[in-house]
Amino acid sequence: MNKKAGIGIAAAVAVVVAGALGTSYYMGGKLQQRFTEGLAKGSDYGVKVQITSYERGAFSSTAKTVWTLENDDEPTQFTAEHKISHGPLPLGHAAEIHTRFNLPDDVEPALKAALDGRSPLEVATKVGWGRSSSNVMTSPAVNAKVNDSDMTWGGMKIDWDMPANLKGAKGTGHFAGLEFKDAEGSATMDKAEIRFDIKQPEGQKFWTGPFAMNIAKFATSKIQDDKTSVSHFEGISMDSDTLLKGDVVEMTLKSGIKSAKLEDKQANDLVLEMAFNNVDAGWINQAMEMSKRMNAQRAEGEEATDDEDKMSGEDFREKMLKSLTQALARQPSIEIKRLSMRTPEGVSEFSAAVQYLGDSEKMGNLLKDLKVSVKADIPKPLMESLIQSRKRASLIANLDDESDYQPEEIDSAAKFQTQGSLELLTKEGIFEDQDGKIRTEIVFAQGEIQANGKPLSQEGTAMLMTEAME
Repeated sequence: MNKKAGIGIAAAVAVVVAGALGTSYYMGGKLQQRFTEGLAKGSDYGVKVQITSYERGAFSSTAKTVWTLENDDEPTQFTAEHKISHGPLPLGHAAEIHTRFNLPDDVEPALKAALDGRSPLEVATKVGWGRSSSNVMTSPAVNAKVNDSDMTWGGMKIDWDMPANLKGAKGTGHFAGLEFKDAEGSATMDKAEIRFDIKQPEGQKFWTGPFAMNIAKFATSKIQDDKTSVSHFEGISMDSDTLLKGDVVEMTLKSGIKSAKLEDKQANDLVLEMAFNNVDAGWINQAMEMSKRMNAQRAEGEEATDDEDKMSGEDFREKMLKSLTQALARQPSIEIKRLSMRTPEGVSEFSAAVQYLGDSEKMGNLLKDLKVSVKADIPKPLMESLIQSRKRASLIANLDDESDYQPEEIDSAAKFQTQGSLELLTKEGIFEDQDGKIRTEIVFAQGEIQANGKPLSQEGTAMLMTEAME
């Protein structure tokens, strides 16, 4: 190799190195800007993030931040450390960011000892050349004593991808389990999973898309007077979806519990299906903006007095009432499409809906413009039990001193009132007793009430209102 060739190769290497360093340092500058912009968005979700330091190098940078969660009591504050790698090119992506969160200074010493130097929460982020990102959030398993309770945390892992504009997230989460146990009882959650694919539409403040959650088991136990009461729920699921269709929002929710036990009561195959239809998107944005503005004012100002809180709440309600015309313009509706469960008495079914059918510019006949429907099909023994429980609670609430009466006396009076109510409700045509089930379908429309397809009399209306408001 001659001298001229050697100089040429050296020059080429110098150009490549300089290019790599320049690109890396340029990316570091862009990343610092994007890092700052991204953290600033935390305020949209009730989190204030302050960058206390940012040191940028050729191939890597470091940063420190303080995170503050605002709430009604004292704010929660903790710190985070960030290691940012933005070169050289062979990484295959623009940058990697590793974030390590630190426990608050006033955390329980036992929790610090249990973590043994580990971070309670870490996030690893890979930033692509198009500025989209892939993220992994992890939390380690730990056993510790927290506020006089023994805590067992099985750990967590959440993976998600985000586009460059940060207005979307798609991923999954896995939670191994959580248990709190003390002398008074325990609470346990086993194996939870989440899935989501959400987006923030352009010009909107809300998010759309599906979100799903599954919990294998949730159980609690309470020890009182040497007796232990146990409740548990198995096979918990929730699926929701929010769609933006033009200027209206449609939301659906379906949740279920395979098995539920509350002390001596048990039910299986619980299902709840709900839908929110024709909700004005602009009204949702307005409501979210007003709520955000009020929270920001409270966070920045001094602690409000009771009168100030009252005025603030009244101001919010006044503004919401003024926006009622916009809220009703699309003729929105709320539906409980299905609420069902299986108990030893049989299968119970319930549905309900509230619809606005009028012109929001002419709200003088608001009640006539509302349609409310309720439908129920419940085993008679269960209906009797539900009504009797309400009667008993009402009797106790009106007693000067519950101890003046024996429990048997209260139960007997509640049972007597229950039989009387069932007879009157059936006589007025509100309830239909068929094949061991109580069935009813009540519709309020055009200012009138119908029960099971027939107009309800004044006596029946009074009876229905009395039972509903008890």
